[in-house]
Amino acid sequence: MEDSSCVRKVKNGETEYFEFIVKKYQAHVFNVVNKIVNNRTASEDITQEAFLKFFKSINSFDESSPVFPYLLRIATNCAKDYIKAERKQAEIKEEISTRKSDPEETGDKLEEIYELIYKLPENQRKALLLHYRDGKSVKEIATEMDISVPNAKVLLFRGRKALFILWKKKR
Repeated sequence: MEDSSCVRKVKNGETEYFEFIVKKYQAHVFNVVNKIVNNRTASEDITQEAFLKFFKSINSFDESSPVFPYLLRIATNCAKDYIKAERKQAEIKEEISTRKSDPEETGDKLEEIYELIYKLPENQRKALLLHYRDGKSVKEIATEMDISVPNAKVLLFRGRKALFILWKKKR
């Protein structure tokens, strides 16, 4: 099926035709994103985010234009945003680890972090607490939560990302 006819059908409310676009380009988009971020789990999330953004903006997409370059532009922008966020998180971690602070300030920050952690969805919160508070490995988290190891990694990734977003909003 032609991309233009799929786009037209999706615009007309037949959203199931978007699946054709996803199946056609998913592997290509993933490979490009993975070359940029070099992290399989993050690449899967970014690829999914790119398709979601394309779906949300499909009504403004010119159906006579080729889909792949447009989709690739969305995906590379998402990947660049991910890299920026990762760098910022690394800077924050570095600042926290090198900063000498008094115990009272550290306690206040820990209290603030735990307050934010408890605003996360339950599965992300549990994974983060098991890993950082209890020192459990990803494999132990997977066993305790009765999920696969890749799913435990995804929960930790998404939990850290959501926590970082909450922390940035609070600042």
